[in-house]
Amino acid sequence: MHAARPQLTHITRKNDVYYWRRRLPGLPRGEVSLSLRTRRFREAEHRAALLDDVFGAAMARVSVDGTKLTAALGPILAAELRDTLERDLRERMERAPGRPVYAHGWERGDPETATEADLRAIRDARESMAQRIADNDPMDMEDEAARLLRRHGLPEHLLRPLALGLLEVAVKAWDTAERRTLGLEPLVVATGEAPSCGAAPPVEVQSTSPESGMPPTPEAKAAAASNAETHAQPSASSLVDPYFVRRETIDRTRHQVMGQERATLRLFFEVCGDRPPAEYQRGDVTHFLGTLRRMPALYNRSCKAPPKSVAAMIAEAEASNAARLTDKTVKRHLTALSQFFRFAMDQGLLSVVGRDELVKDHRFQAPKKARDQRDAWTPAELAALFKTPVWSGRDISRATLSGPHIVRDAKFWLPLLALFHGGRLEEFADLYGRDLQCDAGTWLLKIVETEADEAAGKKGRSLKTGNAARSLPLHPEVIRLGFVQYVHEKAPRPDDPLFPDLPPQGKDGRRGARFTRDFIYYRQQVGVYRKGVGMHSFRHTAITRLTDAITDFQQKRHRDYLMGHGGGATEGDVRYDKGPGLKATAATLALLRYPELDLSHLYWPDADPAD
Repeated sequence: MHAARPQLTHITRKNDVYYWRRRLPGLPRGEVSLSLRTRRFREAEHRAALLDDVFGAAMARVSVDGTKLTAALGPILAAELRDTLERDLRERMERAPGRPVYAHGWERGDPETATEADLRAIRDARESMAQRIADNDPMDMEDEAARLLRRHGLPEHLLRPLALGLLEVAVKAWDTAERRTLGLEPLVVATGEAPSCGAAPPVEVQSTSPESGMPPTPEAKAAAASNAETHAQPSASSLVDPYFVRRETIDRTRHQVMGQERATLRLFFEVCGDRPPAEYQRGDVTHFLGTLRRMPALYNRSCKAPPKSVAAMIAEAEASNAARLTDKTVKRHLTALSQFFRFAMDQGLLSVVGRDELVKDHRFQAPKKARDQRDAWTPAELAALFKTPVWSGRDISRATLSGPHIVRDAKFWLPLLALFHGGRLEEFADLYGRDLQCDAGTWLLKIVETEADEAAGKKGRSLKTGNAARSLPLHPEVIRLGFVQYVHEKAPRPDDPLFPDLPPQGKDGRRGARFTRDFIYYRQQVGVYRKGVGMHSFRHTAITRLTDAITDFQQKRHRDYLMGHGGGATEGDVRYDKGPGLKATAATLALLRYPELDLSHLYWPDADPAD
């Protein structure tokens, strides 16, 4: 006969064996549990009493550490809750009337109202977070907790407590979101304090006296100045170096882009001054964008001439009536500024709402439609281009002169690869011997990112988007032209470049920039040049031709994959769809044809796509 179950809450029984457990004070939802290794209650009670003595002594030793834990994590969690609630408020202010905030799949005509759908989404999310707290399972929050520990310089042993605290922040935030959705908590007129997870420093406005509305007294001004000195924030310029360290090492941003971003920040500091990030106002950014629009399109391009001030450049542009920066360029500067202020936000120097107020929703000229930005090649232009010396016979020393030689180099192959695959120039220009592979009889090019090897002096390969990584089957016409044989001869080793005549240039080691200039010059010399039509136009031409040839949804999916497009996929598609089958994709690519071209005189002997 089993002993009666104990009434002591710190002794439990599982599978007839007694366990001792105690809560860990100072740790959110933390506890310790040990087996007492007995089935007899009296023995379990005795052993539990011994453990209680040891536990009490241990807790007495660490009680001070528990106070330090609360002091360390409280402000961090309070700031996270504040940012979350600010984000919720902003989304509520920006949503269209009658639309939900969180029920993203809701459509008009659904059985639920927008409010009902939002409440269901909020309660489901809150229940999920609460269950994780009950299960003592903060795994989903550990990455964010690790980021916060690194930002604030806290030790790693606080990872789990902070992750659990973030779960509690999420539950409190969802509670507030529910009250806001029900109209039980004001959005604009504050009637009380927001829920808090710790003591966050108050934000005080010292511009006027709250009682009288009059300017503050000299004593108040002195106190405010003293308080400002105590809580001085770093200037924006002091963040530039660590920002670019992160851009290079974590974001893996190209040096070309970082150079553009540095220029943006130099201009911004010259126009708006160097201040702590939180002191900039939206009007500063608006003034900066307006100043950029007055600057000449070609400014400080000469490396030999000393740099000019913004005011001097604008004065010269107005005097000479020079072309000004386009809105597309101005928008690129704003994007760079937005990235920088995001970094400031990550460092705790700018709130989410503050950053959004600075950089969001500025007005720009409506961009051209994508189809109008670059022209495609016409059939007549394609026929004329591939009858020029590079593909019909050239002089051995000058590609623009006719002669008896066919030189299969970058000038020969890159336009053909772009025309028959629709890829981007740099994707093909930076290929190596290892990138040509054969999978079950299908030849393909591996378009993937690679890591830099500084010891070997090798630059990494970066792609434009995540969708750009793909296995690209070779078009049958490219195989007939002898591309496989060319690769085996020119790049027999894995690290051999396919186009050694294109040396890497710049800090990014890009091979395509030189070819772009050479291709413009070549077309001008042979009389097949039209402004707006170039290497990237091959991509537009290929997409258009292939779109006209496909007949079903699967082929459309293949096309999007071949071109490195996302295809409007949902998050589930992106996470679980690893791409269509290679043979099916190759069959769709084979539908891409150019009847106006006859390249049979360039076919390689015995180069058969069927082999």
